[in-house]
Amino acid sequence: MSGQSSSFLALSVLALAGSLARPALAQDSESEEPAATEGEKQDVEDEAPPPKKKGKQEESTPPESSSGESSAVEEPGRTYYFVGARYRGIIIPKFMMNFFGEGGRTVYVNGFGPEVGIRKDGFEYNLSIWYAPYSMVKTPFKASNDEIDAWEIVWSSVKVLYLTSDFLWSHEFSPEFALNYGLGAGIGFVFGDLHRNQAYPPYPGADPYRWNTCRGPRDPAIVATNNNFYCDAIPDHNHYGDYTEPSWANGGSKPVIFPWLALQTGLRFKPHRNIAGRLDLGLGTSGFFFGVGLDYGI
Repeated sequence: MSGQSSSFLALSVLALAGSLARPALAQDSESEEPAATEGEKQDVEDEAPPPKKKGKQEESTPPESSSGESSAVEEPGRTYYFVGARYRGIIIPKFMMNFFGEGGRTVYVNGFGPEVGIRKDGFEYNLSIWYAPYSMVKTPFKASNDEIDAWEIVWSSVKVLYLTSDFLWSHEFSPEFALNYGLGAGIGFVFGDLHRNQAYPPYPGADPYRWNTCRGPRDPAIVATNNNFYCDAIPDHNHYGDYTEPSWANGGSKPVIFPWLALQTGLRFKPHRNIAGRLDLGLGTSGFFFGVGLDYGI
């Protein structure tokens, strides 16, 4: 081989070796870059934004709701106390008076007073002291077995102070609405006057509701159909002028105490934890009644 050919071949081999060595040198230089220090790594982590959480968002604590403070729901086993007031309208129908005699009229009584309620597990006591004036305008009345000349004109300013308790169970339709049912019991202390005066007809056959009061014994002296006198002076017919019936304690027929016994039902409405209202309906020893109550929880 000539010298020129040998030189050319040597240069070619060197060029090929150089081209093969360059990628390896590049890789070595990249691998030889200095590694980041721990401080530099911490700086990078501090500058990086916090990672976003995937899935459920973090639950935040909601502000306390006022609806829980005003909820009408009553917890089992817990006792609730109320104070308030009541009104009762008592209707004494004429037919109830006729159980004891003839005449009379339907009387309406307004009763009212404070009350205290104690309630637990759907049962409540309503304790009350309340006042009821049994006023009646002048009305004819006599016992069923008395003669016609025994008619009297009766009027009343009797009053009763009751101490009673209602014992009520509830059937709830919702925390706000319930049906009440139960009974009431108590005692009434009677005071005031019951007035009586003998009466006579202004003309024969007049309706007793048109009769007049006698001015005194035999005044006026009118003969009755049984040949007895109206306005006579016999012991049972001696009620004239401003006569008031004595109480039981003094030998009369006016009671000193009067029982309150009643069966009742109604509705209960509780729009707020501290407010409860009632509508009462019932029948008792004093007649029919309806009423309302409004109480505040304490």
